[in-house]
Amino acid sequence: MKPSMLLLTFLSLLAAPSFLLAVELSENQKLSDLNQLVYTMESGYGPLKYKATKGMDIATLKAKYAEKAKSTKSNAEFYYLIKQFISEFHDSHFRAAIPSDVVAEIPVMTDLVEGKILIDTIDRNELAEKDFPFSKGDEVVTINGKSAPEYLKEMASYLGSGYQLTELRRAAQTVFFRPAAAVPVPNEKTLKVTIRRGLTSSIEAAELTWKVKGNPLDEKFPFIGTRFSRPFWDLSIPNDFAGSTRAEKSYKCSGNTRIAVPQNAIKIIEEPFVAYYHPTPIGNVGYLRIPHYYWRKEGSSDLENKDYEEKVFSQYEYAIKKLEENTVGLIIDQDHNCGGSVFWLEKLASLFMDKPFKPLQFRFLASKSQLLEIMTWEKEVAKNSLEAEAFKEVLDLVKTDWQNGEFLTTKQTSFRGSQYVNPSYTHYTKPIVMLIDEMSGSGGDAFPSMMKGFGRAKLVGTRTIGAGGHVVPAPALNYSGITVEMTKSLFYRPDGVEVENNGAVPDFAYSPTREDFMYEYRNYQKFYLEKLAEVIAAK
Repeated sequence: MKPSMLLLTFLSLLAAPSFLLAVELSENQKLSDLNQLVYTMESGYGPLKYKATKGMDIATLKAKYAEKAKSTKSNAEFYYLIKQFISEFHDSHFRAAIPSDVVAEIPVMTDLVEGKILIDTIDRNELAEKDFPFSKGDEVVTINGKSAPEYLKEMASYLGSGYQLTELRRAAQTVFFRPAAAVPVPNEKTLKVTIRRGLTSSIEAAELTWKVKGNPLDEKFPFIGTRFSRPFWDLSIPNDFAGSTRAEKSYKCSGNTRIAVPQNAIKIIEEPFVAYYHPTPIGNVGYLRIPHYYWRKEGSSDLENKDYEEKVFSQYEYAIKKLEENTVGLIIDQDHNCGGSVFWLEKLASLFMDKPFKPLQFRFLASKSQLLEIMTWEKEVAKNSLEAEAFKEVLDLVKTDWQNGEFLTTKQTSFRGSQYVNPSYTHYTKPIVMLIDEMSGSGGDAFPSMMKGFGRAKLVGTRTIGAGGHVVPAPALNYSGITVEMTKSLFYRPDGVEVENNGAVPDFAYSPTREDFMYEYRNYQKFYLEKLAEVIAAK
């Protein structure tokens, strides 16, 4: 069918952003910033040599991007070139934020389902149905004349991740939402798309005007560095699209569930996470949502947050007690998990273990800067304590390997040194199936890897991101002001495999379908319940 054109007059608050008011960088300044980034990597990027074993040659890459930098015509062009350089390393923890708080958006959210860009939600308070007569599940076929695959490939080049599927899915979420800190905002005032209605052959065209907000000056420094300094134990993944709170995107880091709750479910907890159990042919089966491992209240002090963490953990203890008493098996939903604290993750793992277990294993940089960082860790804990003893052990290992000229520590260790984590008095003893996906990373890689590696869970879904190390902000690049976060270590699955670019791998593969996307993931639910029944039967 020949596309029909819908011209929509969606209000634009500001003109398309421009970087013309900024002082243009010289060629030498651009090359200086690129060199600064590379020098920082050579001395402080934890996965550097691991990436080399995978064919990544930093010298060749630097030379390639130096030539590209010389041909850039504006600051903005150079900024996004740096984004693409970093994305070449396919590391979810290694990222740059462009010095702009500009966001271009249209109140529509999309996601990647079975390789296609599908509409997820439309904010009808801002975009009337008569102006945009499409709905959830309709497929975006072209974007400004580019096919969906072409568009995904282009946008993914700015969104480096430990897994290609993650990059493509994040790219799919940029069709109607472009934060300049992460991806280029459009120069055009309008977005032209063609959309297939449902599963039909009917394709229609639409043109919408971008709503642009934020300060167009590139001297604005958002997010990294000025926003906060990450604690050394942080294993969280970035949220470049923090301004978007719609549907699947809102499920990321959320304690809510996107899966249909059975009508006969017995609810245990609804906030801040969902826990319930329900009858099945094999007996009652539990469901427990784990959205992340870093419980914080915005605007709260460290002391208030510590109290909140304890409160949430006590709620997990309560849920586990009820699930242990009332179920024959458990589903842990860790889809879209955005990671968090190593210590909180290990503490939560203790609720599922029946004997002491080895904590998350790392290889740290064997460098003077890492040595000094660990010395600051020691100052944060009480003297003559097990924590102090553990940090002293790690400190000695880093110091020895640094003095011996190693790049990383020669053996794996943990933030707890050689100490083990004890199981919680309240813990779950029955079979577990854990849900994982390509939007879960860092701590979201680590937890399922531990649960599988220690024989406590079978994994269902798609491979996790593969974001494998702790993260530390690096100094802003001198001339552009681009702020960078960099992976400072490698961490490992219990089987000894690096998490970086490998993630947690499902025992039973399942990729949600369009039908799942449209109807509360009921087929997904049927699949994972069948797998749990198989696991229970095999016991």
